[in-house]
Amino acid sequence: MSDYQEYKREFLQTLRNDSAINGTDTEDEFINHVLDLLKDYDDLQSPERVNCGETRCSKNRVMRIDGYSIDDADHSLILFISDFEDSFDTPNLTMSRIDELYWKMFYFLDETCNGKISDYFDDSDDMLKVASFVRSKLNIANSDDPEKILKIRFLILTNKELDSKLMNKDLLQSSEKKSKARRKTKSTKKIKKDDFKGLPLEINLWHLERIYDQEKLNLTETVHIDFEKDYGTEGIPCIKGNIGDNLGYQAYIAIIPGKLLADIYIDYGSKVLEGNVRAFLGTGGAKSVNNGIRKTINNEPQNFFTYNNGIAATAANIEFVKQDSQLYITEIDDLQIINGGQTTASLAEAVLKKTNQGLEGIFVPMKLTVIEDRETENVDGISFYDQMVQDIAKYANSQNKVTAADLFSNDPFHIRMEKMSKSYLAPPKRFAVPTAWYYERSRKKYKQEQIKLRGENLKRFLAKYPKEQIVTKEQLAMYLTTVEGKPHIVAKGKNFVIKEFNQNIRETFGKNKNLFNEFFFHKSIAATIIFRTVDDYLEENKDSAKKPTGFWYKAGGFKMDIVPYSIAKILDCLPQGMSIDWESIWQRQKIGPGFMKEIARATKFTNDFICDCNGMIVSEYCKKASTWESFKEVKYTLSQAFVDELIPYSVVKKQEQEASKEKKEGDGLKSLVEFVQLGPVYWNAISELAEKHGVGTNSEKTSLLKAIVFTKKAELPKSNSVPMNVQLMMNDCYAIKEKLVSLGVKIR
Repeated sequence: MSDYQEYKREFLQTLRNDSAINGTDTEDEFINHVLDLLKDYDDLQSPERVNCGETRCSKNRVMRIDGYSIDDADHSLILFISDFEDSFDTPNLTMSRIDELYWKMFYFLDETCNGKISDYFDDSDDMLKVASFVRSKLNIANSDDPEKILKIRFLILTNKELDSKLMNKDLLQSSEKKSKARRKTKSTKKIKKDDFKGLPLEINLWHLERIYDQEKLNLTETVHIDFEKDYGTEGIPCIKGNIGDNLGYQAYIAIIPGKLLADIYIDYGSKVLEGNVRAFLGTGGAKSVNNGIRKTINNEPQNFFTYNNGIAATAANIEFVKQDSQLYITEIDDLQIINGGQTTASLAEAVLKKTNQGLEGIFVPMKLTVIEDRETENVDGISFYDQMVQDIAKYANSQNKVTAADLFSNDPFHIRMEKMSKSYLAPPKRFAVPTAWYYERSRKKYKQEQIKLRGENLKRFLAKYPKEQIVTKEQLAMYLTTVEGKPHIVAKGKNFVIKEFNQNIRETFGKNKNLFNEFFFHKSIAATIIFRTVDDYLEENKDSAKKPTGFWYKAGGFKMDIVPYSIAKILDCLPQGMSIDWESIWQRQKIGPGFMKEIARATKFTNDFICDCNGMIVSEYCKKASTWESFKEVKYTLSQAFVDELIPYSVVKKQEQEASKEKKEGDGLKSLVEFVQLGPVYWNAISELAEKHGVGTNSEKTSLLKAIVFTKKAELPKSNSVPMNVQLMMNDCYAIKEKLVSLGVKIR
């Protein structure tokens, strides 16, 4: 049996098992599984499920959607629909079936915007709120409104396979108004359809083979562009930079027509924005900068090349042709824009808003770095590719500079969290032996670490790091943002959460690294346990057609809003001077019985509050800061059983201070050992280089001489702390070393 056929059987059996455990339909499990996959790979930001069903509407048409999402990066509305069959032998997905599903989603849009959709749903049905939300997004009149929708995407989620007749057939169905130079996309992914209200509309197919490729093979789908085939152009003229050999990358300077860059963005949207940059752009950004870009596009297109700093991009591979001594890039793999996202989006908006559809005379300078090595990692576990991306974003000169703080996975905080997760074992409460909570700093690293393991080594790894104890950086951001009392940020989705969290945590980390110690790690895992306990409580007790429990929470409810709001409400109501016993939760690896009973009360209380949302969609209502402020004002009394499990805040503060002191002393001794191990020969060489290049103050040079003598003796302090005079000596020595490095002096 092939890997794919084995996966196909395992996939359906897993859905059936999860359905039996959770009391849901197999199709529900399928939809949730695919949505989670798309969220993991940033194809969807915050998808919302809806219960529309097959609804007959005007002209005897049938409309249906299974959910929606908004992509703030490329201003697109996404509707999705499931085509699932609970069978190992499903019929193939045919063009006629694709059309049928397409029209069901199209009719929903048509009835929402042009009909009277209230005729087909009860006044209490949430579909009316969904329709109102969609209509408001599509009817925004102000073209500069950041919430205005510029593109519509239909997603078909299916466990079927493509009909063989469609494999090599061009399914592009453009209206006559479309340019012939527009990209013809492979049938396995996208199909162009007619516009809706003047907005580009496409169908994106997620069928079983594609799900397999993305999930089982652990591949992020990459963008492949053939400029002649896809856009009717011979390619992008470029110059290769002869900057040296064996650098791990190649550099090119190119000039890309503004219309071509806009078309690529319109076709691929946020797929061509490096993931963290996409989160950075979001819906905010430098409004004045964007206004300046738009002004140049619309009023002075001939000066765009001069005024604009261009884009910085990376690729995995490129193909060339040479014509009349000019080099052209004809194909490009995995194009990712690292800097210049605002420029790219502004050009696309000019086309979509028809303020300058042709973008005649607009050209954009592009610095392209081709990084083929995506696997090599340094001692900190940072891949060569990730480091290059971070450095490009940090140093490239662009209109809306993305700093290192916005490239999350390589941030020093996340590196420290990863190291702590492998150092501090959890008490053996739920398992027979001590285990660790695996902090997944970069996507899919948990699976990647298992690739080279076999037999007993693999078993040991899985025993030490159980799958249920994986915590991703996005999840940690969500959990800690919740306990910090910001549930409305959590409700906005992972891009908003990680951006806010990383800005705050990096500022704190920069001021005092010692705060991020063993106690902080224990508290982080305690917050994880709390959040997941509330989530599990709702999931295990929910009422559904397949498993009627009579419980107040129903399948398809607003769990992702109830959980953070409930936890934040409980913590907001703590008596003054009292705190959660974080260390107790860490030691027990679970919350106390009083806390569990409080969760049962608070979740119902929270659900009643957020469902009284004045006609808004609950999920949108929960994203508002005013909603959280209103909820804080609602009186809620904690149970005595829960209060009895609290401890004085002064005790927690003392735990924090002691852990910070231990961390400071431990780091100090570690740095001193490393300093001494460099040895007198090393520091003597630094001293000679400092004299040769005229680097360093007299005080710093004196410290270097002291360091040579100090490292000869190789004596470490008897106490746990580094003496102040030794620390100052080390600081001076490293300061001279950094000055030499900044001058380009090679230090052996």
